Amino acid sequence: PGRSDKNRTLRRSPIGIYTVLRESFPPQENSRPSKYTQYFSVREPPCEEKSSPQNCEARQRERFCCKTNKNAMAKLGKKAMVVTGRTSAKKNGAQKDVTDALEALGIAWVLFDEIGENPDVETVERAAKIAIEEGVEFFVGIGGGSPMDASKAISVMAAAPEKGTDALWDANAKALPIVAVPTTAGTGSEVTQYAILTLHAKKTKSSIAAHIFADVSYLDPKYMDTLPAKTTNNTAVDALTHLIESYLSVKANYVSRKIVEMGLSIFKDCIPDLKARNYPAETRDKLMLMSALGGAAIAQTMTSLPHGMGYFLTYEKGLPHGMANGVLTQAYVEQFPEGDENVAKLLECLGFADTAELGAFLDDVLDHEATYTEDDLNYYTDRFMEQTGKIATFPYPLTRDDIYHMYQKSLMK
Repeated sequence: PGRSDKNRTLRRSPIGIYTVLRESFPPQENSRPSKYTQYFSVREPPCEEKSSPQNCEARQRERFCCKTNKNAMAKLGKKAMVVTGRTSAKKNGAQKDVTDALEALGIAWVLFDEIGENPDVETVERAAKIAIEEGVEFFVGIGGGSPMDASKAISVMAAAPEKGTDALWDANAKALPIVAVPTTAGTGSEVTQYAILTLHAKKTKSSIAAHIFADVSYLDPKYMDTLPAKTTNNTAVDALTHLIESYLSVKANYVSRKIVEMGLSIFKDCIPDLKARNYPAETRDKLMLMSALGGAAIAQTMTSLPHGMGYFLTYEKGLPHGMANGVLTQAYVEQFPEGDENVAKLLECLGFADTAELGAFLDDVLDHEATYTEDDLNYYTDRFMEQTGKIATFPYPLTRDDIYHMYQKSLMK
């Protein structure tokens, strides 16, 4: 879709394949950034300069994706709101890289750094009021899925101040421009149209109604270098479940499955390091690329059962989103009939002999310690059966007993 500079609104076209991943070579000074531009930095090949190994290592790790491609933000507006969590964007350097780039472009900015995990509507509403008062013209979401999703929701509210939170549930709502800077490899929000918010009134999570893509995304794996092992593994599994659910969805097609197969093959390379909780530079790079591919896939197909079922584990038990999806994934795959060719192909891409091996891997990399009761399982099952959209993505008939037994196999081991 294009953006009208005159009235600051977006014209949304039907969702298209969005897989523009390219190394961040410096653009021409006067080049005009294309819409839906994604810049992907990778570490340089080994340095041949033996005289100064310290300088060589520094150059290899300083990718400066945002700085190198800052001109992509030049025409988005005169004032930005930088949307982050409380500390991580400061610690990993992403916030400074973004604000330095904005200042170099002469763009004013304000900071909203109150986005917590699984942001709620109330937080988004508070940020939108500040953005409206400050005259913000575009948004930069820095972090995992929470800040990026929140920035999309805030931009929708800021584009229609008179509607308040009702704008979030208007499928035709417009949005101000958005820049996404992922600092984890998991949600793929930088390339999807979804913005997931916590709804306390309903005790669950849901996407806003409008489909909002970022106008520009900067993918720089260096921001993941400070991630702890638990967060790295939880987010990596989130991306894996995107790939798996997209591949098995009734909405999958030839092209989306080829995207997934590419992502699964990259994930396969990362499995030993995820199990060892050891993340060399190359693995971080691969995880970020794999996550973007997972996002591109679910932008076509939506997510499926584990995501919808996992929302209740996150809300009721506090499980991180990726972990909630991951603990349900083996049972989900085993819900397909024996001999399903798509299940066989995805296991082949991952290098697993069967679903038991997939489940053992997930158990190994996820530190899942929550406990559950039969009442919990019945409550989750009844609530999930309300999600007819998620159920419709499964290619075979499903009953309440099927969903209950998936929860039981996953949570009552």
